[in-house]
Amino acid sequence: MVSIRDTEVTLLEVVQPFDANSVGRLFGGRILEWIANIGTVATVKFSHGPTVLAYMDRHFFLAPAFIGDSITLKARVEYVGRSSMETYIEAVRHHGGDQVVMTMTTAAYVAVDDYGQPRLIRSELKPNPDELRIYNNARNRYEARKSKIANRREERYNVKDPTENLRWRVESNRWVTPQDAFMSNMVSAGRLLAWIDNIAASLASEYAKSVVVTGSIDDTVFYSPIRIGEIVKIAAGISYVGKTSLETLIHVTTEDAYGNVKRVCTAYYTYIAIDDKGKPQPVPQYQPINDYERGLFEEGARRKAVRDEEIRRLRGSMIVK
Repeated sequence: MVSIRDTEVTLLEVVQPFDANSVGRLFGGRILEWIANIGTVATVKFSHGPTVLAYMDRHFFLAPAFIGDSITLKARVEYVGRSSMETYIEAVRHHGGDQVVMTMTTAAYVAVDDYGQPRLIRSELKPNPDELRIYNNARNRYEARKSKIANRREERYNVKDPTENLRWRVESNRWVTPQDAFMSNMVSAGRLLAWIDNIAASLASEYAKSVVVTGSIDDTVFYSPIRIGEIVKIAAGISYVGKTSLETLIHVTTEDAYGNVKRVCTAYYTYIAIDDKGKPQPVPQYQPINDYERGLFEEGARRKAVRDEEIRRLRGSMIVK
């Protein structure tokens, strides 16, 4: 048996020029890749075998990082089910003498065999007395998550693209090669998140006519793993536009050599337009022109209100040393 503290792993990254955009800020896709990968390392280490990202909770990017900054990423396993692990991940920026939490999130990983099927986790987690609050919170997430993914097997075949009827839309196909795999023959969750962010950010930047940065990622269920040799299709469409921010609707599917198509995930990514000094700047107004766009726009306004309230709470507790 191990404690929660015993499961913690740490990764140190330094922001290089190829990690940054034209104003020297770290790409959202790059830190998403690091976040997903450190979570994978922690869960692989605990479960003694391959794992896949099954669910990532909504999280915000609270502070930027720049070329030359160092980023400490930490992940730990907080609760264990039969095959799944509730995981906490955070990224802290070191800039000068300051340490600032850039982002923090919780996620569920599933232990799988070489065929991608769930496997039993034999390692036991026993929290120390001072870890009981963390453990109980993670157990509550685990229980609440069950209803959110109860129809996961059916939803993986719901491949209809919700971005098809949007005017502002882009899609990209990618063939998965061995260099995209983290373990076994399955694609790294971090690599997938980097691909998604790259496509969605390019669309947001085209609409905003400026540099954009990743503001937040909404709750994301991952329905199917992606294997080497498959074709991944990533579609992104603009679903809501605020004063300085844009919400993009993401839809990802994968197709094998026999033409079988499965849904990987559907999610909302929010981007913020910035000027050459890194300050938010207005984006062109968006006017829905059909019922589908109007429906998504109204839903997007409600999602934005929820995000705004949550980020106010998080900023109030942001750690600065």
